[in-house]
Amino acid sequence: MSSKIRWSLPDGVDELLPPKAIEVERLRRELVDKYTSSGYEFIIPPLLELSETIGGEAHDEIQSHAFSFKDNLTGKNLSIRPDISEQASRIDAYRIQSDQVVRLCYAGEVVKSKTSKVLRSRTTIQVGAEIFGDSSRESELESINLMLESLKIAGIDDTTLSLGHAGFTASVLEPFKDLGTEVFANIESAISKKSKSDLQTLIPESHKQKNSLIDLCDMYGHKEILDTAKNSYSFIDTTQEYMDNLEFIVSEIEAKRNLKLHIDLGEIQGFKYHNGIVFSAYTSSAGYVLAKGGRYDGLRKSSDEDRPAVGFDLDLIAVSNL
Repeated sequence: MSSKIRWSLPDGVDELLPPKAIEVERLRRELVDKYTSSGYEFIIPPLLELSETIGGEAHDEIQSHAFSFKDNLTGKNLSIRPDISEQASRIDAYRIQSDQVVRLCYAGEVVKSKTSKVLRSRTTIQVGAEIFGDSSRESELESINLMLESLKIAGIDDTTLSLGHAGFTASVLEPFKDLGTEVFANIESAISKKSKSDLQTLIPESHKQKNSLIDLCDMYGHKEILDTAKNSYSFIDTTQEYMDNLEFIVSEIEAKRNLKLHIDLGEIQGFKYHNGIVFSAYTSSAGYVLAKGGRYDGLRKSSDEDRPAVGFDLDLIAVSNL
């Protein structure tokens, strides 16, 4: 007596079949070749990490996106990685342990317990490149240009580059942390949706900085918005520095590339461990972010001093679908 098994996959999990599978593999090889020829060393981090240490200084956020389970062999809790850039940071800090500039690149599968905004999938292939030990604006520009070159290799020319600054956004949000964890999370969500009505409801009228946060919803557009931010947020000591940093990047990009530039100083997306300039790429043919990155100094430390870091990653399967 025979029985037939009704094969199925979990929700949000897909598989690649011919000819799509070889198309994705060819693109992966092209991107890795581009990175290694540009001076980045290729790494293959493990799919599993210890749950207690995954994410390093961004542990809570990374862990919240990870599938975790108890290991029958050791009795310890293990997690499947939802992100590789943090693993690259760990390798730089604890395996390479160099005070010099280190460039690493990677391409591998990631699994998230939460559905991605891209393709509604919980699994994909993440490809990216990171620069460690270089705090200069030039390293940020290098990372942005490599991200744009990656999309060009994928055959995407109609690209819009969006720029922001996580340090600036965090500075504006800082006074509202005293409202409590849950309220603060809702405030971040409202900012990401640019919902002034939600912010009006969430923030007490008595809060001195209420209007400045609501105004953050309007801090987007062309490069002129940087001057507006300098004036509107001059009460924050670091605003001038942050806007100068963005102006440098905008000037360099405009001088060498013909693409659309968009500034969004209230952008909150992906993992929140970034603390400097953040950038992402879009195209008119897709309603989601193609690639994203930014500065995240201090995510991992091999000493008492922060290790400068900047990098980007892209969803290989999402990009290949365009």
